[in-house]
Amino acid sequence: MKPSQQKIANLSPKICLILKLTFIACNIVMLLALCAIGILMFSGAEMKSSFIAAFNVTANNGTSISIEPQPLLFIFMLIDTVLISLAIFFVHAIFSEIKTDCTPFTHKNTVRIRIIAMIAAVLSIVGSYSDALVDYYTIGELAWKINLAGLIMALIIYCISLIFSYGCDLQQESDETL
Repeated sequence: MKPSQQKIANLSPKICLILKLTFIACNIVMLLALCAIGILMFSGAEMKSSFIAAFNVTANNGTSISIEPQPLLFIFMLIDTVLISLAIFFVHAIFSEIKTDCTPFTHKNTVRIRIIAMIAAVLSIVGSYSDALVDYYTIGELAWKINLAGLIMALIIYCISLIFSYGCDLQQESDETL
């Protein structure tokens, strides 16, 4: 086994563990967002008011900002977290396959990387709308700007999938030659 193959084979189990822990953390955030949506939409007035009281924030300059949490905020938080969790799931799948096959260049991984690129593109749009909603509910301005950096990152990830596709073809030719 070549040194680069050995390195990725050694790192894959550690990366898989980190990704599993991150996936679990994202799922906890999703559950919290669902709980918040449930409290805001279906609870009684007393519970709702004590939940809303938790959103009184004191800034560094001593001014107090009262955020009126809306279900829409938590719905977008939930969508953001689901998208992040999906991306982590697919990256974990890539490293799990590398751990077993010792090669990243498979057609399944190429498809996974393309899916991650699509998730990144959607996340950049949904995430920027989430930020705009937070601004609206805290400072009263709705200024939605598309996250250009996120879209560029999605394009870069898509380009990497094209490179992986080429690598898959070379890997297949190499395997057939041997």
